[in-house]
Amino acid sequence: YHNEQIQLNYRLEEGLAAAITRICDEVEEAVRERGAVFVVLTDRDISPDTLPIPAAMAVGAVQRRLIDKALRCDANIVVETGSTRDPHHFAVLIGLGATAIYPFLAYETIEQMVEKKELDISPMQALLNYRKGINKGLYKIMSKMGISTIASYRSSKLFEAVGINSEVVALCFKGVPSRIQGASFVDFEQDLT
Repeated sequence: YHNEQIQLNYRLEEGLAAAITRICDEVEEAVRERGAVFVVLTDRDISPDTLPIPAAMAVGAVQRRLIDKALRCDANIVVETGSTRDPHHFAVLIGLGATAIYPFLAYETIEQMVEKKELDISPMQALLNYRKGINKGLYKIMSKMGISTIASYRSSKLFEAVGINSEVVALCFKGVPSRIQGASFVDFEQDLT
């Protein structure tokens, strides 16, 4: 299976909205032109002169683009991000359409805690415990909605965008109810800098 990595980092001059649109274009091209089955959206290679697109915004926008272009069944969205730590973060990404999530920063932090003897277990057991905790949290979140499988929760958008501008919702969270307006792309970008 062919996979493609798409960087979620962008330069401030480009602007957040333009960067998200560019990411969507790159993903569409990777799936349509090069036959990518796995699209890995990653914010791992950040540098001092770039900012990371929030993973949820990228996943929501990419999911919508692939659906609109009738390509979603041809590709899986894998998210490699340092911003995902707890079950809520995972639930949002899955609810927006992520197929799989690799929380590299959480894993690296756990491994460092074991090395520093802050955890008195093996690195493998520590990672397994973390995954077990994430899974239990996800099951709890889904069961509150009457859902019993991740496949049923994926792309369900069973939440509300509170305090997000309609322009952001239209590009990144289409189909997610948003009754209270708020943060625009400029506001999100200010939070990132």
